[in-house]
Amino acid sequence: MRRNSDDEDKSGGEFNGIEDLLSGTNGDDAAVDVHEYDEEIRVVADIPHAVPDDITVQCDGRTAAIRVASEPRPFVVRVDLPSYVDDTSGETQFNNGILEVTFDRDTDPANIGFH
Repeated sequence: MRRNSDDEDKSGGEFNGIEDLLSGTNGDDAAVDVHEYDEEIRVVADIPHAVPDDITVQCDGRTAAIRVASEPRPFVVRVDLPSYVDDTSGETQFNNGILEVTFDRDTDPANIGFH
């Protein structure tokens, strides 16, 4: 793809990534595992250098978002869960840089049981 002269970065690349710096990164480099069990889904994230007060977990039943307000760069990790969970059931534990969030499984809200 050829660039037009209007597409050039007039700052010489000095401000590349400034949006990430201001709003945080998307957490692609964070190590996150999801474990499925019969009654629960467990999300385990490696978040070194964070403190518990910097961590916020939100869930909509199908996706979990882990926000870390750490310096110098806050970040967000979004995890697609393998099945529906009760979004109000989240229990968190944070120890030595490892965050564990456990959700109870829930039924698919689209399954309303027509017979």
